[in-house]
Amino acid sequence: MTRWWLTAALAVVAASGRIVVPLTVQYALDHALLDESAQDRTTVLIHSVLVGAVAVAIAGTSSCLLNRRLVSFVETALAALRERAFEHMFRLSPASVATIGTGTLVARLTGDIDTISQFTRAGGITLVINVSQMIVAATVMFVFSWPLALLVIGVTGVTVVLMRLIQRVVARRFAVVRVEVGALYDGMSDLVNGAEMIRAFGAGQKYETRVGDLVERTRRAQMNTQLPLNFNASLGEAASGVITSAVVVAGAAAGAGYLGWIDLTAGQLVAFLFLITFFVRPMQFTVSMLGEAQSAVAGWRRVQELLAEPVETVSDDDGVALPDGGIALHLSGIRFGYDASSTALEIPELHIDAHEHVAVVGHTGSGKSTFAKLLTRQLTPTEGVVSLASVNLSRVAPASLARRVAIVPQDAFLFDRTVAENIAVARPEATHSEVMDTVRDLGLDDWVRGLPAGLDTRVGAHGEALSAGERQLVALARTALVDPDLLVLDEATSGVDPATDVRVQRALLRLTKGRTTVTIAHRMITAENADRILLFEDGKLAEQGTHEELAASGGRYASMFRAWTAMNTL
Repeated sequence: MTRWWLTAALAVVAASGRIVVPLTVQYALDHALLDESAQDRTTVLIHSVLVGAVAVAIAGTSSCLLNRRLVSFVETALAALRERAFEHMFRLSPASVATIGTGTLVARLTGDIDTISQFTRAGGITLVINVSQMIVAATVMFVFSWPLALLVIGVTGVTVVLMRLIQRVVARRFAVVRVEVGALYDGMSDLVNGAEMIRAFGAGQKYETRVGDLVERTRRAQMNTQLPLNFNASLGEAASGVITSAVVVAGAAAGAGYLGWIDLTAGQLVAFLFLITFFVRPMQFTVSMLGEAQSAVAGWRRVQELLAEPVETVSDDDGVALPDGGIALHLSGIRFGYDASSTALEIPELHIDAHEHVAVVGHTGSGKSTFAKLLTRQLTPTEGVVSLASVNLSRVAPASLARRVAIVPQDAFLFDRTVAENIAVARPEATHSEVMDTVRDLGLDDWVRGLPAGLDTRVGAHGEALSAGERQLVALARTALVDPDLLVLDEATSGVDPATDVRVQRALLRLTKGRTTVTIAHRMITAENADRILLFEDGKLAEQGTHEELAASGGRYASMFRAWTAMNTL
């Protein structure tokens, strides 16, 4: 509370110091320059100048201290907002991330918060001093002449009401601007991430046109905000002119004896005109900052929308840790749909023993990836329960889940760091020797020795310095370093050159040994080597059994295996 009182006191002192200047002008005029009976005009003028100079110095010092306090408060608050937004983003479900869009997320985490920061630094802090100045100026004007003060306040009040009406239009249009900026971020993100594919297919012109359309839509949205903003600025200038003219006319009329209820000396009239400037200029500044303010408000609302997105309800504090030992899986009454009207996956009952290696096969869209995501809580079932080691997956603590369950996607994401740093992503405290031991345990030490700088080789942005197969080797080593009990390999062995495939298969054999493993298999050889095969078709578990059982059954799997065998004998 003391901090806020000190901040308020600094704002009042900074504003009052400025108001002292017109008061010293009034005193000099009435008691020296225009007072024929004054005895020592020089002394009065010197005193007035000194008082004004001291007041300006105090006001300037107070403004500096106030700015420092407010900047510190604002930047601390924005830093906390950034951290909160990033923490919230990491707790969003993959489905929410896909719905929002990567570009929009980036826009909210960076652009929207930057907009708030720029506004507070450029004008928001000055706004605090200006509001204080308006209050002090209005108080002094009432002391000089309450009728003229009411005139100033009345015209200003009408102006503010009109500005408020226009402000609503501005707010709606700036909300559209932030949406268009988010769409532009999405488009630019797609263009950058897909640049290689776009060049390969000669589709550059098409995507340039698409991004150009997004840029044009953003430009139009920005331009739509300018008309009401410019009208507001003109309205502020007009109000200032009307107020000044009215006071001058009223003062002249009072001096001529036409308005006896206005009693002002010449010095007070001049000071009053100064006070009008000190009252109206802050209002004009507020108008000039209206665009930035509305943009900042729109950015704030979008950040709040992000923070309102639902996240995992379980935390490490109230979650349940998975028991030690192997992890068995059990699914009961599972139904999942990406929307309320559809069902993407339906599994009445399924059990996977601890240490069992299960291969999941099926055509594209059969439900394989959905099944894998349900096992790792990337998706939450619409109905039913997924249990890991007899613990409801929805109640497992995030830290325990991350430590005991690992996912190896088809195309693992790599940071623009060294191979060692990418392997140690989940265990940043791991030493260089621990990373090398993990690589050696997977039989990948010969591959590492062949790299330009071994484990210290930089992989480039998104791992572009490595081949697709090498990126998978890094992903497998990353998983092995965590030492999980449940592995979910989602298409982890596709798109690999023959030489690297040998290393991948060797690493997989060592990695999956003694662990519960669910592999989304794209090659029949992977399914053939599994303990059990699950075949999904149209979102349902159509067949399950060993390779020998399903191949001899004459069902869907047998047809797939015959087709694969025929293709490989050509």
